[in-house]
Amino acid sequence: MAETGGLCISQSVKIPREPRPGEFDKIIRRLSENPNARVVIIFANEDDIRRLLQAAKKANQTGHFIWVGSDSWGSKISPILNQEEMAEGAVTILPKRQSIKGFDRYFISRTLENNRRNIWFAEFWENNFQCKLSRHAVKKGSGIKKCTNMKDFTCNPAIISHFFDSLKLNRNRRALNHERIGKDSSYEQEGKVQFVIDAIYAMAHALHNMHKDLCPGKVGVCSKMESINGTLLLKYIRHVNFT
Repeated sequence: MAETGGLCISQSVKIPREPRPGEFDKIIRRLSENPNARVVIIFANEDDIRRLLQAAKKANQTGHFIWVGSDSWGSKISPILNQEEMAEGAVTILPKRQSIKGFDRYFISRTLENNRRNIWFAEFWENNFQCKLSRHAVKKGSGIKKCTNMKDFTCNPAIISHFFDSLKLNRNRRALNHERIGKDSSYEQEGKVQFVIDAIYAMAHALHNMHKDLCPGKVGVCSKMESINGTLLLKYIRHVNFT
């Protein structure tokens, strides 16, 4: 496609999944082989982008390359932190997006009491508020406090969910926490929430349409969908349209 558009690609370089020491220095040397090829289009994660810029700085190539970053760079600060001069003139791409107010209302209202179904929420809670849910996990001098207002009370063991088991609390304890997301900690909606929501809806609509075609009039999965054909499902996903 690039060649059809009149663009000349000097070379394509892959970053290994687990780069060895000196790997990024080697990549910069390869990119420098053709002094006329100065535009570098990067499809990489933010950590690899940061290390690539570090290698370019180390090779005294400040201002030589013109970087074009994909959405994995976007508006992130971490790839250029303390090496801002390396990114001067760079062009980064960020898909058009918007904040989902309904998600904000939902997420900041989550507590340990009303979000028991999420087995990772307890870990998030401890990290977000810099506290420990278990008194025994708090070490002296660590600067980490116990999460607020853990009170004892007796309840029917039959209604205690696996969530409290995951917190390693006794079966006669219940978490009544005063911390609130966005009030007692900083909160900003992750930039790709909109795309996650879109992806879920796209998959749901694709499966629904696929079910209508393969299992007409049937409730539940029919024999034709017991083993999903990935190629066919991808076709349905690509035909989903929200407009």
